[in-house]
Amino acid sequence: MKRRKGIALVLVNLMAIFLLPLVIYLVITTTTALKHSSKEKQQNMAGGLASTVLVDLMRQFSQNYYEGHYDPELLARNQAFYSVGFSSVTIEADAASHRLYIEAVGKYGKDQNNPLSDKHLHAAVQFISDLTDYGTLINGAFTLSASNITYYGKWWITGNLSITGSNVRFAGGPLVVGGNLSVSGSNVRVDGDAYYGGSLSGSPVITGTGYNFYPSDMVYPSLREDYYKMNYNYKVTSDRTLRFNAYPSSGTFSIVGTTITVPIIDSGMIILGENVNLTVYGTVKGRVTVATTNSSPSKGTITAGQASADSDLMYYDSLTGGATTSAVYGNSIALLSSNGINFQGKTTSPAQDLTVCGVFFNRSSSNISATGGATKKLHLYGVRNKPITLSGFGGGNSMVYDVWLNSNPPPGLPERPVIITWYMR
Repeated sequence: MKRRKGIALVLVNLMAIFLLPLVIYLVITTTTALKHSSKEKQQNMAGGLASTVLVDLMRQFSQNYYEGHYDPELLARNQAFYSVGFSSVTIEADAASHRLYIEAVGKYGKDQNNPLSDKHLHAAVQFISDLTDYGTLINGAFTLSASNITYYGKWWITGNLSITGSNVRFAGGPLVVGGNLSVSGSNVRVDGDAYYGGSLSGSPVITGTGYNFYPSDMVYPSLREDYYKMNYNYKVTSDRTLRFNAYPSSGTFSIVGTTITVPIIDSGMIILGENVNLTVYGTVKGRVTVATTNSSPSKGTITAGQASADSDLMYYDSLTGGATTSAVYGNSIALLSSNGINFQGKTTSPAQDLTVCGVFFNRSSSNISATGGATKKLHLYGVRNKPITLSGFGGGNSMVYDVWLNSNPPPGLPERPVIITWYMR
């Protein structure tokens, strides 16, 4: 009996020797896992607090595409207190590049000076206008009947797009169509992705990917007339012709037929034509927007060029001192018309080609019109929001998107926020 008790005691001791370390290991492992789980929860909560700041800013920007993007007072955020912690933010605004650099801090715990966990969110927000991001953006249906033509830049058609011409190429992509994409012409090519909300008929070559849906976040831009009425830098109240003048150190515009010459301010200039028709031409130095309003049905048009003189609309080239078709040197212009845009080439002898550069946004229901010599050419560098009805210009026409408009946009355009970088640490 004593021998059995001894054996049992030995077995108990052996079990204790082997089980005790296991129990200790399990206790330590479980405790560590709980600590890690708790720490992970704290870090997630801190990250959530930091992310809340960015969400709040993006909500603010989406409510107003015109104002407050770089205003320190509107960007300022007091340190926020939540039931689980705190959040704060530091914002560096770069108005020249249309960009914000954001560092948001989330702190988990009751003591902001000694938080249980903290997370830092770093983000950059770029403000981009659809009026500079697309080479062609048309609100409605559109038919392309021209052949042997290449279109550069992004295309956005909210309705149906019918392509009846042959040897048509879209270079740059994407091509975005809200309705049906119908191709009856031969050798139609999209060098990029294509989106179409309806059906696809025909056999276009799509070098990227074809998507049978219309991106839900695409909302066609609209202009707020009241913004230009309240934020203009110079107002014209009678029909005038404006000639832009460029010099190495400054830019101006002159009102033809008067002695008035107005300097273009460095931060960008909005010229408002109130119930008038305007004609513009010359070489632009600086960033300019010309907008019109009209209460009379015969007013509100903007014409680029003149019938009686060679009157291109171009940008100043700071390297050569001449003119260029690119906004690369920080010069740009937008013509925002309430009642029609006309391109007018020189038709008096000898007729001349016409070159126009800029953002051309016609708020009326009519097409953009272009009039020129029978054998002359129209060259457009920039953005248009309407089909162009040609009279003359039988020598052909070219429409080239200017990629530098996104970097150097004209002032006063509606801009949507885009998060271009985002990381948490």
